[in-house]
Amino acid sequence: MPTAAAISIGNSTLQAGHLVEGEIDGFVTVPSDRPDELVDAIEPWFAEVDREERAVLMASVNRSAETALRTVLADRIGGEIVEMEKDLSAPIGRGLDPESVVGVDRLLAAAAAWDELKQACIVIDAGTAVTVDFIDGEGVFQGGSIMPGIAAMLRTMAMSTDLLPDEGFEVPTGEPWGRNTIDAMRRGVHAAVSGGAWKLVERYALHYGGFPLVVATGGDAPVLFEDDELVSRVVPDLVLRGMALAWRTANETTEDAEA
Repeated sequence: MPTAAAISIGNSTLQAGHLVEGEIDGFVTVPSDRPDELVDAIEPWFAEVDREERAVLMASVNRSAETALRTVLADRIGGEIVEMEKDLSAPIGRGLDPESVVGVDRLLAAAAAWDELKQACIVIDAGTAVTVDFIDGEGVFQGGSIMPGIAAMLRTMAMSTDLLPDEGFEVPTGEPWGRNTIDAMRRGVHAAVSGGAWKLVERYALHYGGFPLVVATGGDAPVLFEDDELVSRVVPDLVLRGMALAWRTANETTEDAEA
Protein backbone atom coordinates (compact mmCIF):
# COMPACT_ATOMS: atom_id res chain seq x y z
CA MET A 1 0.00 0.00 0.00
CA PRO A 2 1.57 3.32 -1.02
CA THR A 3 2.79 5.83 1.54
CA ALA A 4 0.71 9.04 1.59
CA ALA A 5 -0.20 12.09 3.62
CA ALA A 6 -3.72 12.85 4.79
CA ILE A 7 -4.51 16.54 5.28
CA SER A 8 -7.61 17.98 6.95
CA ILE A 9 -8.11 21.68 6.19
CA GLY A 10 -10.28 23.33 8.82
CA ASN A 11 -11.36 26.88 9.48
CA SER A 12 -8.66 27.42 12.10
CA THR A 13 -6.13 24.64 11.63
CA LEU A 14 -4.37 22.40 9.13
CA GLN A 15 -3.81 18.85 10.35
CA ALA A 16 -1.72 16.29 8.49
CA GLY A 17 -1.20 12.60 9.20
CA HIS A 18 1.48 10.28 7.87
CA LEU A 19 -0.19 7.29 6.21
CA VAL A 20 1.92 4.15 6.41
CA GLU A 21 0.36 0.83 5.40
CA GLY A 22 -3.04 2.49 5.61
CA GLU A 23 -2.64 3.66 9.23
CA ILE A 24 -1.90 7.07 10.72
CA ASP A 25 1.69 7.03 11.94
CA GLY A 26 1.94 10.43 13.62
CA PHE A 27 0.31 13.75 12.85
CA VAL A 28 0.98 17.48 13.04
CA THR A 29 -1.32 20.48 13.47
CA VAL A 30 -0.61 24.11 12.51
CA PRO A 31 -2.74 27.26 12.10
CA SER A 32 -4.64 27.38 8.81
CA ASP A 33 -2.70 30.41 7.56
CA ARG A 34 0.67 28.60 7.68
CA PRO A 35 0.71 26.17 4.74
CA ASP A 36 4.52 26.37 4.40
CA GLU A 37 4.90 25.24 8.01
CA LEU A 38 2.70 22.22 7.37
CA VAL A 39 4.64 21.25 4.26
CA ASP A 40 7.90 21.64 6.20
CA ALA A 41 6.56 18.97 8.56
CA ILE A 42 5.34 16.49 5.94
CA GLU A 43 8.19 16.79 3.42
CA PRO A 44 10.37 14.23 5.26
CA TRP A 45 7.55 11.68 4.98
CA PHE A 46 8.18 11.55 1.21
CA ALA A 47 11.99 11.58 1.30
CA GLU A 48 12.26 8.07 -0.15
CA VAL A 49 9.21 8.25 -2.43
CA ASP A 50 9.55 9.29 -6.08
CA ARG A 51 7.77 12.55 -6.79
CA GLU A 52 5.38 11.01 -9.33
CA GLU A 53 4.39 8.27 -6.85
CA ARG A 54 3.47 10.60 -3.99
CA ALA A 55 -0.14 10.96 -2.90
CA VAL A 56 -1.84 13.52 -0.66
CA LEU A 57 -5.39 12.95 0.57
CA MET A 58 -7.18 16.23 1.18
CA ALA A 59 -10.39 17.03 3.07
CA SER A 60 -11.31 20.71 3.19
CA VAL A 61 -13.93 23.00 4.69
CA ASN A 62 -11.86 26.15 4.08
CA ARG A 63 -11.51 27.15 0.43
CA SER A 64 -9.00 29.97 0.86
CA ALA A 65 -6.69 27.86 3.04
CA GLU A 66 -7.06 24.97 0.59
CA THR A 67 -6.06 27.17 -2.37
CA ALA A 68 -2.96 28.41 -0.57
CA LEU A 69 -1.96 24.90 0.51
CA ARG A 70 -2.45 23.43 -2.96
CA THR A 71 0.02 25.96 -4.35
CA VAL A 72 2.70 25.00 -1.83
CA LEU A 73 2.04 21.27 -2.28
CA ALA A 74 2.37 21.52 -6.07
CA ASP A 75 5.70 23.29 -5.71
CA ARG A 76 7.29 21.18 -2.98
CA ILE A 77 5.56 17.77 -2.84
CA GLY A 78 4.04 17.13 -6.27
CA GLY A 79 2.33 13.82 -6.95
CA GLU A 80 -1.42 13.21 -6.87
CA ILE A 81 -3.95 15.06 -4.73
CA VAL A 82 -6.92 12.86 -3.82
CA GLU A 83 -9.89 15.00 -2.83
CA MET A 84 -12.19 13.39 -0.28
CA GLU A 85 -15.83 13.02 -1.35
CA LYS A 86 -14.86 13.87 -4.95
CA ASP A 87 -12.19 11.29 -5.74
CA LEU A 88 -12.64 9.12 -2.66
CA SER A 89 -15.79 8.83 -0.54
CA ALA A 90 -15.97 8.67 3.23
CA PRO A 91 -16.89 5.03 3.98
CA ILE A 92 -20.04 5.66 6.00
CA GLY A 93 -23.73 5.09 5.30
CA ARG A 94 -25.93 8.19 5.14
CA GLY A 95 -29.50 8.81 6.22
CA LEU A 96 -29.64 12.43 5.09
CA ASP A 97 -31.99 14.55 3.01
CA PRO A 98 -31.41 13.78 -0.69
CA GLU A 99 -29.94 17.17 -1.61
CA SER A 100 -28.08 17.85 1.64
CA VAL A 101 -24.40 18.81 1.65
CA VAL A 102 -22.51 17.84 4.80
CA GLY A 103 -18.99 18.89 5.73
CA VAL A 104 -16.54 16.20 4.70
CA ASP A 105 -14.87 16.40 8.11
CA ARG A 106 -18.10 15.33 9.80
CA LEU A 107 -18.48 12.30 7.52
CA LEU A 108 -14.87 11.23 7.99
CA ALA A 109 -14.99 11.55 11.77
CA ALA A 110 -18.21 9.52 11.79
CA ALA A 111 -16.63 6.82 9.61
CA ALA A 112 -13.61 6.55 11.91
CA ALA A 113 -15.75 6.40 15.05
CA TRP A 114 -18.00 3.68 13.63
CA ASP A 115 -15.03 1.67 12.35
CA GLU A 116 -13.48 1.66 15.82
CA LEU A 117 -16.61 1.17 17.93
CA LYS A 118 -18.96 -0.82 15.67
CA GLN A 119 -21.96 0.45 17.63
CA ALA A 120 -24.22 3.49 17.82
CA CYS A 121 -22.15 6.52 18.72
CA ILE A 122 -22.09 10.30 18.87
CA VAL A 123 -19.19 12.40 17.60
CA ILE A 124 -18.59 15.86 19.05
CA ASP A 125 -16.20 17.92 16.91
CA ALA A 126 -15.22 21.03 18.86
CA GLY A 127 -13.52 23.56 16.64
CA THR A 128 -14.47 26.93 15.17
CA ALA A 129 -17.96 25.46 15.06
CA VAL A 130 -19.08 22.57 17.25
CA THR A 131 -20.92 19.68 15.62
CA VAL A 132 -22.69 16.90 17.50
CA ASP A 133 -23.45 14.04 15.10
CA PHE A 134 -25.25 10.71 15.51
CA ILE A 135 -24.29 7.41 13.90
CA ASP A 136 -26.84 4.63 14.44
CA GLY A 137 -26.27 0.97 15.28
CA GLU A 138 -26.10 0.04 11.59
CA GLY A 139 -23.27 2.45 10.88
CA VAL A 140 -25.43 5.10 9.21
CA PHE A 141 -24.64 8.79 9.66
CA GLN A 142 -28.02 10.31 10.53
CA GLY A 143 -26.97 13.96 10.82
CA GLY A 144 -26.62 16.19 13.84
CA SER A 145 -26.45 19.73 15.16
CA ILE A 146 -24.12 22.71 14.69
CA MET A 147 -23.42 25.52 17.14
CA PRO A 148 -20.71 28.20 17.51
CA GLY A 149 -17.43 27.20 19.09
CA ILE A 150 -15.75 28.85 22.06
CA ALA A 151 -13.72 31.40 20.08
CA ALA A 152 -16.70 32.32 17.90
CA MET A 153 -18.87 32.95 20.96
CA LEU A 154 -16.26 35.13 22.64
CA ARG A 155 -15.63 37.09 19.44
CA THR A 156 -19.34 37.62 18.80
CA MET A 157 -19.90 38.99 22.29
CA ALA A 158 -16.99 41.42 21.91
CA MET A 159 -18.16 42.60 18.47
CA SER A 160 -21.82 42.93 19.48
CA THR A 161 -21.33 44.96 22.65
CA ASP A 162 -19.55 48.13 23.78
CA LEU A 163 -18.17 46.90 27.10
CA LEU A 164 -17.31 43.21 26.71
CA PRO A 165 -13.60 42.70 25.91
CA ASP A 166 -12.10 40.70 23.06
CA GLU A 167 -9.99 38.16 24.96
CA GLY A 168 -8.91 34.61 24.31
CA PHE A 169 -10.17 31.52 26.09
CA GLU A 170 -8.67 29.90 29.15
CA VAL A 171 -10.17 26.95 31.00
CA PRO A 172 -12.17 28.22 34.01
CA THR A 173 -10.95 26.97 37.38
CA GLY A 174 -11.96 27.52 40.97
CA GLU A 175 -15.35 29.02 41.75
CA PRO A 176 -18.24 28.41 39.32
CA TRP A 177 -18.83 32.15 38.88
CA GLY A 178 -16.47 34.73 37.46
CA ARG A 179 -15.46 37.69 39.63
CA ASN A 180 -14.54 39.85 36.63
CA THR A 181 -15.96 40.29 33.14
CA ILE A 182 -13.59 38.10 31.14
CA ASP A 183 -13.79 35.27 33.67
CA ALA A 184 -17.58 35.48 33.51
CA MET A 185 -17.44 35.34 29.69
CA ARG A 186 -15.10 32.33 29.72
CA ARG A 187 -17.31 30.46 32.16
CA GLY A 188 -20.36 31.31 30.10
CA VAL A 189 -19.01 30.02 26.79
CA HIS A 190 -17.51 26.93 28.41
CA ALA A 191 -20.91 26.09 29.93
CA ALA A 192 -22.74 26.92 26.69
CA VAL A 193 -20.66 24.55 24.55
CA SER A 194 -20.26 21.68 27.01
CA GLY A 195 -23.83 22.03 28.29
CA GLY A 196 -25.20 22.26 24.74
CA ALA A 197 -23.35 19.09 23.80
CA TRP A 198 -24.72 17.31 26.88
CA LYS A 199 -28.27 18.37 26.03
CA LEU A 200 -27.96 17.16 22.45
CA VAL A 201 -26.50 13.81 23.51
CA GLU A 202 -29.43 13.32 25.88
CA ARG A 203 -31.93 14.15 23.14
CA TYR A 204 -30.30 11.77 20.67
CA ALA A 205 -30.20 8.99 23.25
CA LEU A 206 -33.85 9.50 24.20
CA HIS A 207 -34.95 9.43 20.57
CA TYR A 208 -32.77 6.42 19.76
CA GLY A 209 -33.84 4.48 22.81
CA GLY A 210 -30.33 3.79 24.06
CA PHE A 211 -27.24 5.64 25.19
CA PRO A 212 -24.55 5.67 22.48
CA LEU A 213 -20.85 6.03 23.23
CA VAL A 214 -19.61 9.60 22.82
CA VAL A 215 -16.31 10.48 21.12
CA ALA A 216 -14.88 14.00 20.99
CA THR A 217 -12.41 15.48 18.53
CA GLY A 218 -11.35 18.93 17.31
CA GLY A 219 -8.96 21.56 18.60
CA ASP A 220 -11.03 22.48 21.66
CA ALA A 221 -12.00 18.92 22.59
CA PRO A 222 -9.25 18.43 25.21
CA VAL A 223 -10.13 21.60 27.17
CA LEU A 224 -13.85 20.88 26.98
CA PHE A 225 -14.17 17.11 27.28
CA GLU A 226 -10.93 15.51 28.50
CA ASP A 227 -12.36 14.76 31.95
CA ASP A 228 -16.04 14.83 31.00
CA GLU A 229 -17.94 11.86 32.38
CA LEU A 230 -20.22 11.84 29.34
CA VAL A 231 -17.40 11.48 26.79
CA SER A 232 -15.79 8.06 26.56
CA ARG A 233 -12.69 9.25 24.72
CA VAL A 234 -11.04 12.26 23.07
CA VAL A 235 -9.41 11.44 19.72
CA PRO A 236 -7.60 14.49 18.26
CA ASP A 237 -6.90 12.89 14.86
CA LEU A 238 -10.35 11.35 14.26
CA VAL A 239 -10.83 12.99 10.84
CA LEU A 240 -7.42 11.79 9.72
CA ARG A 241 -8.34 8.28 10.87
CA GLY A 242 -11.43 8.50 8.68
CA MET A 243 -9.22 9.42 5.72
CA ALA A 244 -6.91 6.50 6.51
CA LEU A 245 -9.92 4.18 6.58
CA ALA A 246 -11.07 5.43 3.17
CA TRP A 247 -7.53 4.98 1.79
CA ARG A 248 -7.27 1.42 3.15
CA THR A 249 -10.70 0.52 1.82
CA ALA A 250 -9.91 1.82 -1.65
CA ASN A 251 -6.53 0.06 -1.83
CA GLU A 252 -7.93 -3.22 -0.52
CA THR A 253 -10.70 -3.08 -3.12
CA THR A 254 -8.12 -2.47 -5.86
CA GLU A 255 -5.93 -5.34 -4.64
CA ASP A 256 -8.93 -7.71 -4.49
CA ALA A 257 -9.92 -6.74 -8.04
CA GLU A 258 -6.39 -7.43 -9.29
CA ALA A 259 -6.11 -10.79 -7.50
